[in-house]
Amino acid sequence: MEQSIIIARPVAAVFAYRSALEQTREWQTDVLATQLATVAPVAVGTHGTESRRQTKDVLSEWDIVITEFELNHVLGIVSSCGAVHIRERDFFTASDDGGTRYTAHVEMTGSPLPASVFHKRTVEELTRFRTRLEAQV
Repeated sequence: MEQSIIIARPVAAVFAYRSALEQTREWQTDVLATQLATVAPVAVGTHGTESRRQTKDVLSEWDIVITEFELNHVLGIVSSCGAVHIRERDFFTASDDGGTRYTAHVEMTGSPLPASVFHKRTVEELTRFRTRLEAQV
């Protein structure tokens, strides 16, 4: 699945916010906390865990690892919990209006969640991401 969104902020600001993994909970509603096991700055090989809410009463621990990192251009993340794996490649390019085109390529395997529901959640999360980032001064 691929989804793009235009954000009225410079590429460097959008990339910095997306690669600040410990801030993911600010815009991804199922993420409760992210703990990195490696020392900053984020780079290829950075890894940690995310605590996520699966349902109201069920929490899960996800392993996350940065698989690709090209400052202000590309961010690759693999997340896994049991048989479920999510591979994400994010691309950041300047848009014609001076903002940023953020394109997320996301693939999920091993989950019973229908693709249409996963796509809807991804769009909602990207919209929250944009709203949070554009609200920052």
